[in-house]
Amino acid sequence: MVRSLHGGLAQVESVQSEACATCGARGACHAMGGEKTRLVTALNQAKAQVGDRVMISMPRNAVLGASFLVYLVPALGLILGASLGNSLAPGWGWEPQTGAVVFGLAGLLATWLMVSLLSKRLAKNKNFTVRIVRVLKKGATDAVDQCAAGL
Repeated sequence: MVRSLHGGLAQVESVQSEACATCGARGACHAMGGEKTRLVTALNQAKAQVGDRVMISMPRNAVLGASFLVYLVPALGLILGASLGNSLAPGWGWEPQTGAVVFGLAGLLATWLMVSLLSKRLAKNKNFTVRIVRVLKKGATDAVDQCAAGL
């Protein structure tokens, strides 16, 4: 459901449903937080208005790339850092486990910073843009919406 409009963009509230179980993008949604409800900024191609129920879309390769970036890159940074620390630590007079922990955390932090910077650049790439592709219902409200609004 469209919650607000900002020029050509819209804030869309999405609610996790049974359809999410078979969606190829479910990994990216979990990366953004495991909540049942989340706000997504989407390009308003369908000219939706506040209160409209809409269908949003993102290319599958973008979802897979984002999932790889969010999950695997930091894990690789942690593992590579820990391995490097484990092997370098004795030469510096450290215990191998200490080197593994210090370098592992440093690798995790470095990859987290890299992912953060890269995600800002990718957000400007139109291949990674969430789009409103269709208005499903104009100005629809139901019991769930009324309950959420406190009516």
